[in-house]
Amino acid sequence: MEAALGPLANDVRDVRVELSASLRARLITVARETAPNVPITLHANPDPWAASSFAALPAGEPGVEVLVGNCWGDPTSDAARLARLGELCGPGQRVGAYVLALPPRPADGHALAEQLRTYAKAGATDFHLYHAGLASPRRLAAMAEALRLIR
Repeated sequence: MEAALGPLANDVRDVRVELSASLRARLITVARETAPNVPITLHANPDPWAASSFAALPAGEPGVEVLVGNCWGDPTSDAARLARLGELCGPGQRVGAYVLALPPRPADGHALAEQLRTYAKAGATDFHLYHAGLASPRRLAAMAEALRLIR
């Protein structure tokens, strides 16, 4: 992005991050007013240029309990992103890993457990498996096995 935007890169990045932060602050305020004791989990990406359902969050977000990173790609890259989210967490905040457990991933509990261990070593304490509601019985069994193996 920096190469494409040249001297405007910093300004564009700052505007993107500020707009996202402003909207997020408004939503968190309303959520807290509506249900003050319900924990808030936020899909997050420490990359200020992130463009997906995982919000660009280069400075963290103190108003939530869990920052969840996308773990649908290469486990090494995903673990690095989770570690960075952990660095952005404040006291009492947790890091979650949003883990793809559907194809093209294998329906293999041991392989999934190994991925979850990698993410745990990077700082993840919460695992969000995508998507139990779409998984076959065999895949659900693999997810359950993986969770038992990492306990």
